[in-house]
Amino acid sequence: MDIIFYDFDIVFYIFFFLTGLTLGSFANVCIYRIPLNLSIIKPRSSCTVCKKQVKWYDNIPILSYIFLGGKCRYCKEKISIIYPIIESITGISFVILYHFYGLTPAFFLFCFMAFCLIVISGIDYYYQIIPDIFPLMLVIAGLLLSFFNVSLGETYLQKFLNAFIGFIAGGGSLFLIGLLGHFLFKKEAMGGGDVKLMAGVGAVIGWERVLFAIFIASFIGSILGLFLIITKKVEKRGYMPFGPFLAVASYLTLLMPAPAVLFFAFEFNIISKLFGA
Repeated sequence: MDIIFYDFDIVFYIFFFLTGLTLGSFANVCIYRIPLNLSIIKPRSSCTVCKKQVKWYDNIPILSYIFLGGKCRYCKEKISIIYPIIESITGISFVILYHFYGLTPAFFLFCFMAFCLIVISGIDYYYQIIPDIFPLMLVIAGLLLSFFNVSLGETYLQKFLNAFIGFIAGGGSLFLIGLLGHFLFKKEAMGGGDVKLMAGVGAVIGWERVLFAIFIASFIGSILGLFLIITKKVEKRGYMPFGPFLAVASYLTLLMPAPAVLFFAFEFNIISKLFGA
């Protein structure tokens, strides 16, 4: 019986990986078209250079890129490696979430969040904007589905309050940081898109995790920013999109215990060492 269950579990891993690849391909469409105000439904995908429509067999995630040698079938122009990378990231992120949460409502909610975060990261990286539609969808999904989100608490009331406070804490904390930065540096320190993004994320993952995510994103962003300044990849006052850092940090918090659990585990470990327990 255990072997049969294990084999069946492997089927789910494969299924959600392939589902992630497919949605990753759609994420590429969203990243390219949404900032240009183009429909994400029609027309079918086409080469960005020669404008020839891509046949269905040339649009299979990852495999088509490999078989075509990373080039358009018609004009032989190089296809960006970013396309299969985003497809792979989406597939892998779904598999990891399935491993942690199994077939639960929270798993599907977090997959939806992961998809939104991937699209947001791509758009913010290339265009330095975060379309309002994605944070709005996260807010709606986070609040409405909070009752099924086991990571937010035990009772329905606890879950909804955690999601609502997360919505306030996520957006409010970044808004305050932006105000402080504007006061100190006399320029915009936090984009409105980042504020809306973390309000949406907070509604999905709750107030503890969203504050933890902001801390992680700020830490990673500071280290990388300092490195880029030292290596003169960017100017000291140059702009670096913060959305991708927030997205990565938000996803990572889904794979960690709640911050309070981490804190008490650390505190218990210190006390144990002090008293030789």
